[in-house]
Amino acid sequence: MRYCKWLLPALLVLEACSSTGLKVSDADSDISYQDRAEKLALIRDWSLVGRISLADGKDGGSGRLQWVARDGLTELDFHGAMGRGAWNLQIEPTRAVLREANGSVQSAVAVDDLIQQRMGWPIPVDALQWWVRGLAAPGEIDELLLDSTGVPVKLAQFGWNVDFKRFDSDSGLSLPTRLDARRDNYRVKLAVSTWLMGDNVKNR
Repeated sequence: MRYCKWLLPALLVLEACSSTGLKVSDADSDISYQDRAEKLALIRDWSLVGRISLADGKDGGSGRLQWVARDGLTELDFHGAMGRGAWNLQIEPTRAVLREANGSVQSAVAVDDLIQQRMGWPIPVDALQWWVRGLAAPGEIDELLLDSTGVPVKLAQFGWNVDFKRFDSDSGLSLPTRLDARRDNYRVKLAVSTWLMGDNVKNR
């Protein structure tokens, strides 16, 4: 079942100086958010399939995305994003490796640095690993807007404003299917068609 959280009337704002210093305006909503976050943290293997759209105010494009986190490693496959062919991005604990369809291979210690070097864009891949699951990333949180069930609607973090526009609860946990992140002229949009969690990922 898919449902739009914008239709829920009760929205609550949580402001924070850090992920451990939330100023909570409604304890029940915050407890629901923390409970969901703890459950998701226990699920180390997950994957999604969908489309990604990228823009910097001048250039942009979209393509198919498959994102898999399994056995402590993360792999993203892009096809057609930005009109630059296919990419494969592997994120390990100590490095990130980007392979392109033309045979080019580049690596860096931090994934965000690697993407910045390659594209010249500050795409927050590290934070997106959390945002795509409807969670704030570790670190400072400027604003977190929750609905009455503790599911995020808006998040401001690391200079980015993230809108969570739709969620899917088929897995038993509400997971985003529409996400729109903006920072200045930069924009990252994700539309997820398929989520897999836990053993469903391992069995593939």
